[in-house]
Amino acid sequence: MSDDVLHPIVEPEGATAFVSLAEILTLEPSGNDTWRGYTPATSQRPDIFGGQVASQCLRAAAFTVQSEHVPNSVHCYFLRRGNPALPLDLRVERVRSGRTYASRRVEAVQDDKVIFTMIASFHTPEPGREFDSPPPRDIPEPELIAADVPRFGWAAPFEVRAVPSDGSQVRWWGRVRGAFPDDSILHYCALLYASDMQAGGAAMRAIGFGEGPPPRGPDGEPLVNFGSLDHSVWFHRPPVMTDWVFSTAHPLVVRDSRGLVLGTMYDRNGVHLASLSQEMFLKMLGDESDLPEMP
Repeated sequence: MSDDVLHPIVEPEGATAFVSLAEILTLEPSGNDTWRGYTPATSQRPDIFGGQVASQCLRAAAFTVQSEHVPNSVHCYFLRRGNPALPLDLRVERVRSGRTYASRRVEAVQDDKVIFTMIASFHTPEPGREFDSPPPRDIPEPELIAADVPRFGWAAPFEVRAVPSDGSQVRWWGRVRGAFPDDSILHYCALLYASDMQAGGAAMRAIGFGEGPPPRGPDGEPLVNFGSLDHSVWFHRPPVMTDWVFSTAHPLVVRDSRGLVLGTMYDRNGVHLASLSQEMFLKMLGDESDLPEMP
């Protein structure tokens, strides 16, 4: 990307302009085991979406392993809010390169500060005995659910269809929008991007905050500040993210201004693709009387 610009795709009138996920995951080599990524001008955020930087870091790490190694897990820490106007320098450290497993540490750097760090593990497939928990039942097919209209550009690379649920659980179908290469590593990166899109909503729902932007007080200031602290994904099978993938997340605990959620992701045949955990910070900024009631 010689002009340092990610080019938006404009859909029919009323739709959100977006940059394709394939372009977001296109990185520039910029040194020894270092790549550079960019944030789309269409993201509509004052910071950088965590799933974006995580997926870009996994893409960079994958450049440094043998082709037979595929991702089996990532463990991510969000250290500082990113600046969408600055490029992301993605620095990969080859921690271990074994015959079966390879480990990589990746740092995302802006303005000489580390904003994000990841440990990624890669594994050569080793068939063996298997067990899996049963998939959710009675989930409506995505074609029977109205498509969500993306309110923000950072979410627009995915087509999303929300599945109604009781309580605090978050459930949704999603797939990559637009053209996407038939490259298995890119599909792992796309799953990682998607895994961070709605999981935190389960913790928000658990304490009375529903869909939509955070509530504001009489002075117009937000009543809550929230964001990701850490995010882990375990990949169980190769995903195909141009097909529909079902995701579900539920809160485990919310206390001490932090919330922990657990989630799972399946293909449309109920095959378990990945499991995830995410911890958020949830800071109440307003008077309790201004906040939504607890469910």
